[in-house]
Amino acid sequence: MPDRNDRPERTFLFGPFRLSTSKRILLEGDRVIRLGGKAIEILIALVERAGELVSKRELVAIAWPDTFVVEANLTVQVAALRRALGEDDNANQYIVNSPGRGYRFVAPIKVLEEERPATDQPAMQPAHNLPAQLNRLAGRAEALRSMKQRLTDSRLLSIVGPPGVGKTSVALRLAEAMLPLFPHGVWLIDLGSITDAALISSVIASALPIDARSSDVLSGIAAALRYKSLLLVFDNCEHLIDGASAAIGELLRGAGGIKVLTTSREPLRVDGEQVFRLAPLEVPPIGVSLGPKDVLGYPAVQLFVERAAAIVNDFELTDANAGFAAQICRELDGNPLAIEVAAARVDAFGVNGLAARIEDRLHLLADARRGTPARHRTIAAALDWSYQLLCERERYVLRCLGIFAGSFTLEAAVSVIPAAEGADTASILADLVCKSLVSVDIGSERTRFRLLEITKAFALAKLVEQSERNELAARLAACVTEMLCRCADGPKEVQTLRDAVQELDNVRGILDWAFSTDSHAQAGVALAAAAVPVWLENSLLTECIAWTTRAIDALDPAIEGERNEMVLKAAHGLAVMFTQGMTGQSRDALNRAIELAARLGDRQWELRARLGLIVFLHRRGDFKGALEGTQRIETLVADADEPAALAMTKSAKSASLFFRAEYAAALELAREAHEYFRTHSDVSQIGRWGLNHSVYAQCVMARAYWNLGRFDRTVRACLSAHSEAEETGNPTSICQALSWCGVSLFLSLEDLDKAACAIQRFRQVAQDNDIQSYVFSSIGFEGRLLFLRGQIEPAERLLREALSKLSGAQYENVSIPFLGRLAEVLAADDRPEEALLASAECLERTKATEALWLLPDSLRIHGDVLAALQGPDSEPAETHLRDALEVSERQGALGWELRSAESLASFLGRQRRNSEAAAVLERTLGKFTEGFDAVPFQRTRAMLDGLHNRKPG
Repeated sequence: MPDRNDRPERTFLFGPFRLSTSKRILLEGDRVIRLGGKAIEILIALVERAGELVSKRELVAIAWPDTFVVEANLTVQVAALRRALGEDDNANQYIVNSPGRGYRFVAPIKVLEEERPATDQPAMQPAHNLPAQLNRLAGRAEALRSMKQRLTDSRLLSIVGPPGVGKTSVALRLAEAMLPLFPHGVWLIDLGSITDAALISSVIASALPIDARSSDVLSGIAAALRYKSLLLVFDNCEHLIDGASAAIGELLRGAGGIKVLTTSREPLRVDGEQVFRLAPLEVPPIGVSLGPKDVLGYPAVQLFVERAAAIVNDFELTDANAGFAAQICRELDGNPLAIEVAAARVDAFGVNGLAARIEDRLHLLADARRGTPARHRTIAAALDWSYQLLCERERYVLRCLGIFAGSFTLEAAVSVIPAAEGADTASILADLVCKSLVSVDIGSERTRFRLLEITKAFALAKLVEQSERNELAARLAACVTEMLCRCADGPKEVQTLRDAVQELDNVRGILDWAFSTDSHAQAGVALAAAAVPVWLENSLLTECIAWTTRAIDALDPAIEGERNEMVLKAAHGLAVMFTQGMTGQSRDALNRAIELAARLGDRQWELRARLGLIVFLHRRGDFKGALEGTQRIETLVADADEPAALAMTKSAKSASLFFRAEYAAALELAREAHEYFRTHSDVSQIGRWGLNHSVYAQCVMARAYWNLGRFDRTVRACLSAHSEAEETGNPTSICQALSWCGVSLFLSLEDLDKAACAIQRFRQVAQDNDIQSYVFSSIGFEGRLLFLRGQIEPAERLLREALSKLSGAQYENVSIPFLGRLAEVLAADDRPEEALLASAECLERTKATEALWLLPDSLRIHGDVLAALQGPDSEPAETHLRDALEVSERQGALGWELRSAESLASFLGRQRRNSEAAAVLERTLGKFTEGFDAVPFQRTRAMLDGLHNRKPG
C-alpha cells in the first residue's frame, strides 16, 4: 500500500458520489458527506484497490498508523461508511465483507486525474457542533423543502411526531442544509441527557461558543447572542416541555437575530411557533400485488432495502421477497427507527422469515400494551423483539449502554461494562452498531457512540429491571472521574478541557444518580471535583456553583479534610467571586481551600486558591493583604516545577506592586508574565486559575506606562490588551481590558472619542453577560466622560448611581476613584462644601486601604476642593497640592505629577506667583520623553507659555 503522501491525486466517481484524494472529501452531488480522517482513509484505500480484497490488518495499519487498536474499531468505521454510501436507485452496492478476512470495494468507478494543488487549504466551514449525518433520508425531500421554507419565514419551527419517526435525523439534515445562512453557526442543544429543567441553561451554555459568567445564565446567554445570527437546534424537548418552552421563549425575545428548530413529541406552545408534524414513511398499500420496482417507489421500503444492504452482502429486492418487505414496513407503520431495527436482522432470518417473526411479536405485544398509543407500541415492540433476538451477552451490553446519559467512546464502554470470558465488548458494540441499535458518529477524529433516546430509555429500563443500574453507574462514575482527571493534567489542556464538554451529559447523569441517595454520594463528590476544570474552562460557573454546593454538602465528615473538599471549595470560591461578587462566602471558600492544600502538601492547589484570593483582595481594595499573599506564594512557585504557575504569580504580583505604586517593578513582572503567555497560548488559565492572566498582565503594563508618563506606549498597550481579550471571546477578559486599561486610561489621556467607543463596548459586553460590577463601572465612566464634555448635571447623576451600586458590590478599587471624580464635579458646580465631603472621604479611604497608586490624585483633588472652598490663600490647599506633587515625584508617577503640577501652578498663578508656577511646570514637562501630542501635556504646555507671557506678580 503506497504511503498516503505518495499517492497520485485523483477523483473517483461511483454512483452519485465523488471522492477526492487531494481534498480528502466525499461528496454526494453538492453535499459534503462529513467523514472523520480514519473513515476517509479507509474509503480511499478500498477505492484505490477496487475489486481487490483488502485485509483487515492492512486497513487498520492505514487508519491507525503506529497505534494499537482492537479490530472492532475497523468494524465500526466500515459499518458507518456503508451507511453513508447507502444504495442508489439501482440498488448498487459499494463495500462487501469477506468474513474474517477483509473488505472489497465492488462498485464500478471512473477515475479523474487531479493536479496537486499548490496549497491545499480546505475551505472555511461555518461554525457548528452538528454530528456527521451518515444515513441518507428516504422519502423526506418534500418535508425538508417545506420545513426550510417555514424556518426561513419564521423564527421558531418545531418538528413534532411519535418516537422513532425520525425527528432528530430530519432536524439535523435541515440544520446542516441551512449552515450557509447563519454567519455565527448552527448549534445543537440535546436535552435528552438531562432530567432536571434547572440544567437547561447550563446545557445551552456548554453547547455554544460563548461565556456566560452570570448568576442568571439564561439572560446572560440571551444577551451574548443579541447581535448574532445563528440557528439553535433543541433536540428531545418533550420530557422538559415547560422548561424548554420558557428557555426558548426568553432566548427568542432577548436575541432578535437567532432562529430555533426543535424536536418534540408535542408542540412548545410558544408565541410564533410553526409546527411541522412529521408523518411516518409512506408504505405500500395492503391487498395489492407489487413487484420489486413498484415497492421501491415507497420511502419505507427504500429505507428497509438500504439498511439491509448495509448488513448483507449482495442483498437485493426480488419478486420472491418484495411482498414480504412491503408487509414488514406496513406492520411497523412506516416508523423509520422500527424499520432500521428490523432490517438489521435480515442477515439472520431473511426477508420472508423476518416478516413472519415480526408479525407474531407485534401482535403479542400489542395485546399486552393496549394502554399505550399504537405507534408507541410499534417502536417498543420492535425494540423488544430485536432485543430478544440478541444473545445473552449482547443483551447485557445493550442494557449496560443505557447507563450513558450522553455520547460515549469505545474506550469508555469497554471500561464501564464488566468483561466476560470469551466475549469482547468492543466487538459486540460494533455488532450492535450494525444491528442499528447503537448510533455512531465518525465525523470527527474520535469516534463516539450514542443510543437514540427511545433506545436509551428501553435499555435503562431493562437495566433497572435486572437490578444492575447501581453497579454500572458506579463503574461509569469511576471511569468519567479518571478521564476528567487526565484531561486536566495532560498536554494541550485548554483544548482537552473544552472538548471534555462532550462528557458533561454523562457527568450530569451520574451526579443526579449519586446525590439521590447517601450511599452513592462520595462517588458524586469525587466526580464533581474532577469536573471542576471543565466547568471553569468553559465558563459554566452557575452549574459549577450548583454541583459544588451539592458535593460540599455531601462531604463525609469523617474525611472532611480530603483533597476533594479542597478542590470543591477552591472552585466554589472562584465561581461565586466571578458571578456574585466579593462575598464572604467566596472568601471563606478560598481560605478553606488554602488551609486544606497546605495541610495536604498540595502546592499546586494551594497556588490556585491563593491566586484566586489575591484577585479577590485586589477587587475588594485590600492591596496590602494582596501583596502579602503574593509574597507568601512566591516560595511555593519557586519550588514547584510549573512555569505557568510562575507566570501567573508574576501577573498577580505585578498588579499588587502597581497598587502599591511600585511601577517599574510592576512593569517588569507584567512583561515577563505576558511574554510567557504569548508563547504558551495552550496553557489553561481560566480552567485552572479562574482568570486570563495574559490580559491581566497587559492591563498592568498599560496602567504602569500611564503612571510613568509614557503616554504613547500607554495607548499601544491598551489596544493590544483589547485585541487579545476580544480574540479570547471571554466577556470577563474583555470587560477587564476595557475597564482597567481602556476606558479609564483614555479618559486620563482625555481622548474623548476613544473613551466614548470603549465605554459603549464595555457597557454592551457587561450588560449582555450580566456582569453587574462592570455594568456599574460603565455608568461611572460615562459620568466622567460627560463631565469632561462639560455636562455637569448628568455627570453627577451617573457618578452617584455608580457609587451607590459599587458600594453594595464591595468593589473598592473602582469606587474610590469615582468618589474623587464626584468631588471634582461638585467643585465645578460651585458646591465646595459638598465637594469637600466627597474629597475628604476619597482621601481617607485611599489611606485606609493603602491604595498608594491613588494617593497623589486623592491629595490633589482634596487640595483643589480646599482652594475652591477657602480661597486662593488657603494654606491647607497648598499643602495638599505640594504633597500630591511630592508623592508623585517620589513614586516616579509622572502621569500623576503632571496633574499635580497643573493644579499647583494654577493655585500659585491665582496668587500671582507666576515665576514659581512656571518653575513647577517646567520641571515636570522636562521629564517627558514621549506623549507630546496628548491633551494633558498640550494643555500644561499652553499653561506654561501663558505664564511666560505674563508680567511677574
